[in-house]
Amino acid sequence: MWLNECKAGIDLSLKRMNEFKKEWKQNFKAIHVGGTNGKGSISHFIAGAISKKYKVGLYTSPHLQRVNERIKINGEEIKDDELESYRWLCKYNFTYFEALTAMALKYFEERSVDYAVIEVGMGGRYDATNIVEPEITIITNVAIEHTQWLGDSVEKIAREKAGVIKGAPVITACKGKALEIIKRIAKEKGSETYVEGKHFKWSRYHNGFLIESNEKYFIKPKMNALYQGSNIAMAVKALELLDMEKDVIIEGIESVTIPARMERIGRFIIDGAHNPAAIKALVMAMEEMKIEPIVIFGAMKDKDVKKMIEFLLPIAKKLIVTKARNDRAMEPEKISEFHPSIVAKNVEEAIEIAEKMDGDIAIVGSLYLAGEARSFIKSKNFD
Repeated sequence: MWLNECKAGIDLSLKRMNEFKKEWKQNFKAIHVGGTNGKGSISHFIAGAISKKYKVGLYTSPHLQRVNERIKINGEEIKDDELESYRWLCKYNFTYFEALTAMALKYFEERSVDYAVIEVGMGGRYDATNIVEPEITIITNVAIEHTQWLGDSVEKIAREKAGVIKGAPVITACKGKALEIIKRIAKEKGSETYVEGKHFKWSRYHNGFLIESNEKYFIKPKMNALYQGSNIAMAVKALELLDMEKDVIIEGIESVTIPARMERIGRFIIDGAHNPAAIKALVMAMEEMKIEPIVIFGAMKDKDVKKMIEFLLPIAKKLIVTKARNDRAMEPEKISEFHPSIVAKNVEEAIEIAEKMDGDIAIVGSLYLAGEARSFIKSKNFD
């Protein structure tokens, strides 16, 4: 796969992407989705609804099992031979993510999609996706992450994430200082801002969600974890701004399923929560559902693993620590220093240990770990 040849170092600029832009034409309407958590879910909800009426490209990251998952048109993944046809992008000396982004944008252009929902990778201002001109910008929330690139405070990270604001309407669930920064930058750019709790809101209602915006919507999604309420509310507001009909919005959102978002397969619950804020939201969802699982946990080296484990402990019947097959993954022995744990060398071993215990088994901490776990579980027909 030619993508693996793209090994340029991260360069905090859009120099390479701007070079690519000279032979790329944006011929579609873009919805640009940034923030810390919830980007993937919101992107899928919006694309799911718009695709009921239009041809819609969807670009998300990372993938669970195949790189093809990242680039879709109306739910259909890009094919292997189509991936290979973009080898010519190597001439730009891209990073892996830049190459994927350029490929997605060119693919959507060449196939004349009407809309493209584009998920930001890391940050915003210098993210490879930030060459798009959006119809709507979403900044889900801001939490501490990628501090070596984005800064060591919520304020600094908020400024980086707000770098995707270009004059289009901005939808956000941010609070506090992060919200102040986003509203200020939006005003400077001439963007109208729609804030959760003021311009739209959500609440639990009959095992679904009540969304109150221009209209009231009762939505009972397949992905019904508590933390999806805010994501669905932001998606609804975006779809309203795109003049989508109420029944299309509801039907589209209710049709969406995404692997590794509190996905249940038999005894297993797989979730890609990969930072403290996401883990906290996951724990709240499990508490609401009265789930106290055996937890299999693994995370990347750059994450606040200590805080993630602290959030997990109140619901964890047992804690098994392991690692994904990724150079960035923290060694399980290192993780176990934060709290006494059962150590497993890989996710397969962790699952086999957990299978001998009673109760639900939750696999969390990394989308890479979630992908490996999902493949193994399905291969063994544990469901």
